[in-house]
Amino acid sequence: MFYELYMLLLDMSSAKKGASSLEKSGRDSRIPYRALLSVLVVVFAFRIAMQPLVGKWQILILPSFDAWHSEAMPYPILLALQLLILGVMILGCLRLPHLSTSQRVSRVLAVIGWIYVALMLKRVIIGLFDLSNHIWFDGAVPTAFHFVLISYIMIMSHAFSEGKSKKSNFRLSRYLGYPFLIILSMALFFWMIKSGSPLPFASYLSVLIGTLGIIIHENFNPARDEWRPEVKDLIPDGMFLIIVQVGIPALLKFVIPAVIITFAGNSFVTVLDFWPHEWPLLVQVFMMLLIAEFFRYWIHRSMHEFNPLWKLHAVHHASDKLYTMNVGRFHPLDKTIQFLGDSLPFLLLGVGPEVIAAYFVFYAVNGFYQHSNADVRLGFLNWIVAGPELHRWHHSTIISEGHANYGNNLIIWDTCFGTRLLPKERMVSEVGIGNKKWPRGFLSQIMAPLTQPTEHEPDK
Repeated sequence: MFYELYMLLLDMSSAKKGASSLEKSGRDSRIPYRALLSVLVVVFAFRIAMQPLVGKWQILILPSFDAWHSEAMPYPILLALQLLILGVMILGCLRLPHLSTSQRVSRVLAVIGWIYVALMLKRVIIGLFDLSNHIWFDGAVPTAFHFVLISYIMIMSHAFSEGKSKKSNFRLSRYLGYPFLIILSMALFFWMIKSGSPLPFASYLSVLIGTLGIIIHENFNPARDEWRPEVKDLIPDGMFLIIVQVGIPALLKFVIPAVIITFAGNSFVTVLDFWPHEWPLLVQVFMMLLIAEFFRYWIHRSMHEFNPLWKLHAVHHASDKLYTMNVGRFHPLDKTIQFLGDSLPFLLLGVGPEVIAAYFVFYAVNGFYQHSNADVRLGFLNWIVAGPELHRWHHSTIISEGHANYGNNLIIWDTCFGTRLLPKERMVSEVGIGNKKWPRGFLSQIMAPLTQPTEHEPDK
């Protein structure tokens, strides 16, 4: 399969030497093909590097050596094949700007990609439910990285396709993309922890696979072309994700319980420990999701209706675009308040780490999709989940529209309390807070609640 791809690349290279740019080759210059392919190359290179690393040293946060492959072939042969694949991927990144479009190449890659998808889905289903004892179905971790290769092939297929067929290639993604990536991420997570992978690794890898899929969706089938992010936006977005979304909760979940135990004693936490640990894992996850959403709904609603909190929350709403990576734009104090309301109670109740990790996977993947620029049509799911179609109205500059759809994961509580909004005959016009001078830098946005006005002050 990859030999055929390699030969096709060489054939296109020799036949189309005159094309020297993405524009000349007929590709959509708005799509960062090379950037997306480069990210996938880095992720697959990480997979290759980790197995020999854990083979030499025991690293607690990573799976053991055997978990990185299904032992369907000897490791030296597998490593050689992986290095060959990585070489082809790098070659594709380097040569792509010099290659013109070819419908024949695009169709071959699409066929390869869809066959690959079918094989990996079969592997996930059979492996997750123990439907076969064959050794090939034991590879939860390598299966996750196979979806990285699938993404690479599908991007190359789109890059080679001619203009008239580009949109049709991703038409079904508006209906199937969201449920597929949510279910895939959760399935990979449950399969990996069942196979013995450490919880942090299983959860973050599952979220990574889901997020890569969302980014591909929004780039190739966007809801709004004007919402495509600029490079200068992505740097502070990355800092918000790492420092605020990941770093602050990780710190708080150790510091706050430790402080409570210090002042109230272990008996305080022991008294609260009445979570039904004996219930099935999926039932516990749904129970946590439903309860957490109730607290999160009222915290979120208070952020919009009480001016001092709105000043903090405005950091999240200030962007005049919605795309995957700006999901993390929260003021640190805003994130801390969220943690106190929707995470800390469950830590004190003694909820198991697998339940919290599974909740995190759904919370993260849905959050990335919720803020994405992907063209999504969820139909009846809009009565269950708080997806992109609903959440875009929540970011509207029109106050009456923005005071709706507070749900973070589910829309159930909005329906109960009369704040669900999804007009049928129009789309949200403009998103943001109305202040066009809101700063874009990370530190300047942290200081903005003290220095910048917003469009409205809820309690004045």
